Amino acid sequence: MRSRLQGLVRRYREMATDVAWSAISDGLTLVVNLTSFLLLFRSLEIETYGGYVGVYGVIGPLGALTFSGMSLLILQRIIREKEDPQEVFFRTFGLTLLQGAVATTLAFLIGREVISVLDSTTILLMAIAELLVFPVSQTVTMMVQAVRGFAASARFKIFIPLVRFAALIACWATGNLTVRNLAIAWIIGFTLTGLVAIRAVVPALGLRVGVRKAPASYLRGNLELALPLFSSNLQQNGDKAVMNRFGFEQDAGFYGAAFRVIMLAQMPIRTMNQALFQRFLPTGDDDRGLHLRRAQRFASVSLPLSLSIAVIIYFTAPLLGFLVDDIDTSISMIRWLLPVVPLFSISRAPLNGLLGLGRTTLRAGIILSSSLLSMTLYLSLIPSMSWRGAVIGTIVSELYLTAVSWFMLWRAQRAADASADVAESLGQLSVDLD
Repeated sequence: MRSRLQGLVRRYREMATDVAWSAISDGLTLVVNLTSFLLLFRSLEIETYGGYVGVYGVIGPLGALTFSGMSLLILQRIIREKEDPQEVFFRTFGLTLLQGAVATTLAFLIGREVISVLDSTTILLMAIAELLVFPVSQTVTMMVQAVRGFAASARFKIFIPLVRFAALIACWATGNLTVRNLAIAWIIGFTLTGLVAIRAVVPALGLRVGVRKAPASYLRGNLELALPLFSSNLQQNGDKAVMNRFGFEQDAGFYGAAFRVIMLAQMPIRTMNQALFQRFLPTGDDDRGLHLRRAQRFASVSLPLSLSIAVIIYFTAPLLGFLVDDIDTSISMIRWLLPVVPLFSISRAPLNGLLGLGRTTLRAGIILSSSLLSMTLYLSLIPSMSWRGAVIGTIVSELYLTAVSWFMLWRAQRAADASADVAESLGQLSVDLD
């Protein structure tokens, strides 16, 4: 009993440390995002700001499809599959660069067709910063997490928001805060952090920088992990791009501002999810119902927290008028979007559970179907309803994602338990026969 108690204390101390570092990193990101929002929203025309958030409706999903999926693949290969970190780094680093180049090209081609208020050069510079240069630091960060743990990766990760903040302040302080100048500053900053990552962080892990051809299993695994992230990001940000495409740039600007409030409300849940995500990956073949219980425990904490945050924001929304000029419109948008906060908090846990069970294809199918539903609703409703159509599409697709993911986790866990029972029975029968 004493040994068991010591193990529990040690485990929860490690969890608390990871959550604390995640909170520090996300808290810094919160300050940077809020400052960025306030300065950009006040410095740019509302239509230009609408175009800015619209570009991320293109860049965001492509980034999820490339380096975000690769980040999960690194964790899965090293933590779950127990592969050699050096081999994993060789194979994923080159693939990240290749995918980044392709994604940058696609973002430029799509962005210039969808976004009319930003010039092609600005769109290209934003794509280079976010899809080609930034992923170098992100890949190294995930290697640190896989090899040294989440807390160690968080200590390096905090430099990313600092780079964004320094670039923003430099542009603002010199009176040159435009989307193009900000993108150029990000390219410079991310190049510097990438060089530090390659020259200092990678050797500190005992690894070498190199490129090796990725086998087909890596390409398939990356697609299975990246497709859900792409779909989720498309569901979250695609509405801003669609609003720009149909000429609602001003509404997209206000809607992007309101959605930023919702993103800030989700940050405590994101912090928990990032800190505890890798604890969903280890398997326990002798522990029936393990991944379902992990998801339930996470949801039992995240749901009350998210509901409390949503209630507070509902009643304090009028106090957020300092964020935007059109206070009546912004309050309506924020309150319409509030159901997304609790839905987000309880939909991610079962998706993590499916990943822990190795059901990556099923997980990808669920998120992809939710994304297709949201984009169908966006394209159907936004032309006639503007931002209200975007809200309806977002909430309906989140409801669908939550219900289906919990049901499929329950079924997958039952199937895994039944398979383990059969294997155990066959093993016992073999022992009896011997």
